[in-house]
Amino acid sequence: MGIDLHKETHTAVMIDCYNQKLGEITFPNRPADFPKLVAKVKKCNTDGKTIVFGLENAYGYGRALAVWLIDKGYL
Repeated sequence: MGIDLHKETHTAVMIDCYNQKLGEITFPNRPADFPKLVAKVKKCNTDGKTIVFGLENAYGYGRALAVWLIDKGYL
C-alpha cells in the first residue's frame, strides 16, 4: 500500500507482487477518516496477504496517519 500524503487528503494505492493494481482510495487527512483506509485494504485483500504500508511523507502531513497506524498495530 503506497500512500501519497497531502495537507487535506491522502491517496493510497494497493498493488500486488505482480504490480497489478488492487485498489485505490482518496480520503481526508483527519483521524476520524483513517478507518476508511483500513476498510478499503480489507476489501481488496481477499486472500489475507500481509499488507505493507509505505508513506511518502512531505512537510509532516502524514504524521497523524503514521501515529494512527502504529497505535492500531498496522506499522
